[in-house]
Amino acid sequence: AVSAAALGCVGVMPVHAAPPSPPVLMTWTGFYVGANAGYAWGNANPTMIGSITGAPFFLPATTGPVPSLTPRGFIGGGQVGYNWQTGQWVFGGEVDFSGLNAKADASVSPFFTNKANVTTWSSRYDWLFTARVRGGFTVAPNWLLYATGGLAVTHVNDSVACTAAGNGCYDFGPGGVTVSWSGTSTLAGGTIGGGLEAMFAPNWTARVEYLYAKFKDTAPGIVSFPASPPAPFPPLFSFHHELNVVRCAINYKFSP
Repeated sequence: AVSAAALGCVGVMPVHAAPPSPPVLMTWTGFYVGANAGYAWGNANPTMIGSITGAPFFLPATTGPVPSLTPRGFIGGGQVGYNWQTGQWVFGGEVDFSGLNAKADASVSPFFTNKANVTTWSSRYDWLFTARVRGGFTVAPNWLLYATGGLAVTHVNDSVACTAAGNGCYDFGPGGVTVSWSGTSTLAGGTIGGGLEAMFAPNWTARVEYLYAKFKDTAPGIVSFPASPPAPFPPLFSFHHELNVVRCAINYKFSP
């Protein structure tokens, strides 16, 4: 048998296993940037706020209802934010900007059902900006359930156009002229929502999120009429504005 001393003389040493690597600690604390994409829908339902039968150049006649408008379409953009974690709780803030292609059209005429006319209504959301606080807790070290809320800003374009071969949109002047209302507005409102986010790598997270945003109503002014009114033409319609957003996002988190 070969003794241990002999093995030492020829340079053979005992082999020890390498110590295990320390586990990678996941933390939500830090700045992050990312991208998002999803689907937006809402309503821009118009309401009569003036009387067609009592307004200048609109004489008494039987009138019809206004339509329901449900703008919907794609939303996508980017976000930047910061999280701070203490125990299971995570708090932070985020700003994001997204392009919107949410629009709706309808052809329903409230003008003089005893006359031939076509009235087209349209509402479109062009973009959405939010600045929100976030707060939640980790249901597992790498899973975050959160609520969020804050400021929302959007840009809308609302229009109404009544067209008739004769004077089916009014009871004054020559026929065959379109009467139209139009307005674009940048609206500030509020938003609330929540989501579920997963940290699938030390510097990467992915999430699904829902937001509800509410804005003030708008009342587009008249932009086309067959004659100049002798006095300022009163608004006839207002448009309601609210949005629902469901989107997915991926973020890269910088080390704290």
